[in-house]
Amino acid sequence: MNIKNIIFDLDGTVIDTLVDLARALSDTLEEFSLPRVTLAQTRTLLGGGARQFVKGALKEKANDSVFFETFFTTYMKRYKAYQVEQSAPYPGMVDLLVWLKENGIRSFIFSNKPHDLSVELIDQRLPGLFTGVHGHKPNTLPKPDRTMYDLFATEYHIDSQASIFVGDSEFDIEMGRVLGMKTIAVSYGYVDKPMLQTYHPDYLVDTVEELKAQLITLLKQ
Repeated sequence: MNIKNIIFDLDGTVIDTLVDLARALSDTLEEFSLPRVTLAQTRTLLGGGARQFVKGALKEKANDSVFFETFFTTYMKRYKAYQVEQSAPYPGMVDLLVWLKENGIRSFIFSNKPHDLSVELIDQRLPGLFTGVHGHKPNTLPKPDRTMYDLFATEYHIDSQASIFVGDSEFDIEMGRVLGMKTIAVSYGYVDKPMLQTYHPDYLVDTVEELKAQLITLLKQ
């Protein structure tokens, strides 16, 4: 395969953000006199973007639009303050990204995480290793809608036929499928392996080391 670009999801794929997300959500819930969430509960809510994440936590309370917007604004302020406290790249990720760069393969982030937070997190934790970073922007559709991706791809001259999409959720697998890319799902993130298998990614790996090995194999084809 003539691979020139690797498109990565962010949370649960490149950086483990679970602890900071759970803390921000739990502290906000507590502020509104609602039960805190565990790490395990937080993990099940991730993948669809910040608003979907909060809606999942609030359940039926999210139907009250005024309450939801107040809660969401409070949560976002808190998460922005927390997001680089414990979040860190997965073991082996820095080495993988450096290896890709040294071999002339461009790395990109395309995430459902809010755009400004995505850029800040990459700047803080993995500076200089991505050619471009795109997060979810207000009044646009998240993955797997391709509208914003197409603009991003045009900006950076990304050829889908020369690219692979890597992520930890059904949103990423479907995004790759919509774009006509091969997809690699990673089970070390926030979706369990049996569930990932039901979405039929082209490849499924359990560690960053396996991800690198799979990429090496594909690059040789």
